[in-house]
Amino acid sequence: MSLVSVQGMSVVYEPQGGLPVPAVRNVSFDLEQGDFVGLVGESGSGKSTLGFALTGLSKPPARVSAGSIFFDGVDIAGMTPSQLRVQRHGGFAMVLQSGMNALNPVRSIRDHFFDIFAAHGHVPKRDREDRAIELVGKVELPASVLDRFSGELSGGMRQRVSIALALSLEPRLMVFDEPTTALDVLVQHAVMNTIRELQKSEKFTAVLISHDLGMVLEVTKRVMVMHDGLIVEDALAAEILAAPQHPYTRMLLSHYGDPRAAVVEVPGLAARGGPRTTDAAGATAGNAPVVEPRDTPGDTPVDTSGENLQPHQPAVRKREGRTAREAIVVTNVSKTYPRPSRGEQPVCAVNNVSFTLEPGASMALVGASGSGKSTIAKLITGVERPTSGSITFGDLEVGKIKRRQLKRLHTEVQMVFQDPYAALNPLHTVEYILTRPILNFSALRGRAARRRMLELLETVGLTPVEQFAARLPHQLSGGQRQRVVIARALASDPQVIIADEPVSMLDVSLRAGVLALLDSLRETWGVSMLYITHDLLSARLVTDQIMVLNRGAVVEEGRTAEVLQNPQDDYTIRLLDAIPHPTVGGLVQS
Repeated sequence: MSLVSVQGMSVVYEPQGGLPVPAVRNVSFDLEQGDFVGLVGESGSGKSTLGFALTGLSKPPARVSAGSIFFDGVDIAGMTPSQLRVQRHGGFAMVLQSGMNALNPVRSIRDHFFDIFAAHGHVPKRDREDRAIELVGKVELPASVLDRFSGELSGGMRQRVSIALALSLEPRLMVFDEPTTALDVLVQHAVMNTIRELQKSEKFTAVLISHDLGMVLEVTKRVMVMHDGLIVEDALAAEILAAPQHPYTRMLLSHYGDPRAAVVEVPGLAARGGPRTTDAAGATAGNAPVVEPRDTPGDTPVDTSGENLQPHQPAVRKREGRTAREAIVVTNVSKTYPRPSRGEQPVCAVNNVSFTLEPGASMALVGASGSGKSTIAKLITGVERPTSGSITFGDLEVGKIKRRQLKRLHTEVQMVFQDPYAALNPLHTVEYILTRPILNFSALRGRAARRRMLELLETVGLTPVEQFAARLPHQLSGGQRQRVVIARALASDPQVIIADEPVSMLDVSLRAGVLALLDSLRETWGVSMLYITHDLLSARLVTDQIMVLNRGAVVEEGRTAEVLQNPQDDYTIRLLDAIPHPTVGGLVQS
């Protein structure tokens, strides 16, 4: 008998006063004891909804509307919360996506463990401290972490605590819902190694939910691919890698590449390292197209099966007036923050960094979390002042700029932020969001300002422009929101765009469209771009120069292809080796 047997299960969302929305449709599969299975799909595919149903965590408006979920021979689909609580001890547990949101910020990590022990009554009071120390040790954390609060931990440490909390129930089934989302590649690699080792040592069945097919193929033995609420492919990882059967699976696989390769190609982007040709319409020749699924009300349905994918081509127009003519010159810049609490040392976020971003150039700042990338962006935009050194843009010395000169700086230097969901005011329409900077940074008013706003929407590929102008942010997909963020940055007609992790929160098929748009801006608008990322593949695809940062210092720099193909510093090599790549070594074979 299988440990888990799902038969014809469907899950529907029934919002009050709204129409039912099917999220999972008639799925069936079995999981054996000790299996390590990947569940892959893009946002909205139903994978997290399926994970919640497997562990009895579905809550209104979600409802298991059909089928059964047998765990060790018992159907849990219709159980009450009290019945499920009994099943969870020694049964099943789930590690949620965001470690920050999963932990109570006003309770210590020790309190989290003790709450679970008390709720299930499986650990005597005299043994609770020792058991908590044992559990954090299993995820490679020191006992001192029990005295800390979630806000005092890094993203990777918070995720390890979440895993340890789930292990406290001694489950036979563990569901990991996007456990490495928003973590840099080194931390992601370490967390996945921890999960792999725990699965082997504790011998539980694991379901790894992710939108990252490359990572899942590398660490799991079997992969289920979800699309539009259906499991469209279920096979061994090696079989999917060698011969994917469904067009959607093939589309997902096509968005992976090795940044070290001589020629790097991703659908919708010009090949890097090979010939780069452009037709009269501005589309790059010789590349497969890319889709950006439109999953919001009012969008025209787009076929994401993989058979008829079409690219979103931004409107190509040469920038009117000036092009980028001023360089950003960073000279021996350091930034030290005061000690965060008594007894701790000051934090050196940037240490003696120097570089020049030439007019019209594209440069990548890469490194793990905490390497100083975003701090450099804050220093260049005048949000922070350097502790020492200088930053100049034309005749402006940014570190000594006065408040009245900030508007002049921000006219020329604009940011594209990491999180498209947090970067836009949910109460304002797209028209309002784009019109505000036009009014602030230009002399355009009335109809002229509105024409400019519509031009920006066309430039970033959001057509029909009148429909998108009237929408609120929640009516847009993640990729569409990021295009609005880019359009807002272009509203001041800047010379420099600083893109801070602009695709880290997007699905792989959406990333290519946003990267293609950013890449086209240098040719169509003549802007310089400082591209901040921990994703070396995207850095290879859209930049010509690269700087690798480690603990605030530059450890390697040069032409992007040369540095990534022939890295000299150990830290750069570690970053490259940590990249999930299903065609290289680490694939787990059956």
